[in-house]
Amino acid sequence: MEGFASSLLDDLHSGRPRVEIIGNSRVVVENHRGIQEYDDSVLRVKCNGCEVRITGDGLALTALSLDELAVTGTIVSVEYTSG
Repeated sequence: MEGFASSLLDDLHSGRPRVEIIGNSRVVVENHRGIQEYDDSVLRVKCNGCEVRITGDGLALTALSLDELAVTGTIVSVEYTSG
């Protein structure tokens, strides 16, 4: 179990994006590098080495800081693209 805990801590502190999906109504993205596109149906978030694309209806940013954001609405999909 020690290896699993160590691996989990490495993942949490590596600077890689951490995405938490809460039902189909809220998504939290940690370790982001900025917003690429935003309207009420799509949110594209630049992250270290990838992009997170959230699509849905009535999307609204409810929190935004230098490294974390939260979006609410009816979430249809969350996608990762590399590059």
